[in-house]
Amino acid sequence: MKGSDQLVDMALLYMSLSFLCIGGTIPLIPDMHRFFVDTRGLMTTTEFAGYIALAQVAPGPNILYIALFGYHVAGIAGALTALGAISFVPFVLMVIVTKMFARLQANPWREIVLRGLAPVTVGLMFAGCMLLFRGMPDWRAWVLAAVAFFVFMFTKLHPLWMIGVGALTGVVLGM
Repeated sequence: MKGSDQLVDMALLYMSLSFLCIGGTIPLIPDMHRFFVDTRGLMTTTEFAGYIALAQVAPGPNILYIALFGYHVAGIAGALTALGAISFVPFVLMVIVTKMFARLQANPWREIVLRGLAPVTVGLMFAGCMLLFRGMPDWRAWVLAAVAFFVFMFTKLHPLWMIGVGALTGVVLGM
């Protein structure tokens, strides 16, 4: 497949997925994995998970992993195409919905819709996390993920501490 065909495919993927950007792009991970790893073979699951991990620990918006996927496929042009395609539809929808919601301020359906989107977001994020679990190298990574889960659930420890402990553990155990 030529480079320009890959850019068009990636742009179409991200423009279609951007309609599902409820609560961010993390819920889109399973579909992106299907595109980049399963159907196109453009990267491995380990590379895919590595790009997401890198973007999560880097300062800035979490959407950076989309640029990394694009860069992996087609360099700078791929990164710019991916970011532009994923951002265009939500921007247009945000402008339209903001105007509509301003007019529907007193309508009870407005609150019902907003409450209904919360479980959808959580479910889509959970699906993305489960896909990332498949890329974990061995049982030690699963144990580390379980410890992090319980620490986050039952303490108020800042997430950066867990990121640091996870990175240190990964280096020490050679994961």
